[in-house]
Amino acid sequence: MDEHFLDVSDLPPPEPLERILHAVMRLKPGERLRARLPRQPYPLFGLLNEEGFAYESTPVSKGPDVVYDILITRNPGPT
Repeated sequence: MDEHFLDVSDLPPPEPLERILHAVMRLKPGERLRARLPRQPYPLFGLLNEEGFAYESTPVSKGPDVVYDILITRNPGPT
């Protein structure tokens, strides 16, 4: 599976949310996006659910700080 990486951990709101949504809407079948953010993006989670995406959030150490890697994939359609 192809994975794209987008680090938006240093951007001010709402830019991280906007960039992530733009990137996931361009995902092709078999691709996924790993986005790095400075905190848990709870508003993003609701939008991803509405648009048919699954996500998994993992805390990651970035020097003395903790950031979150959000792995985003499109839910498969009905079979």
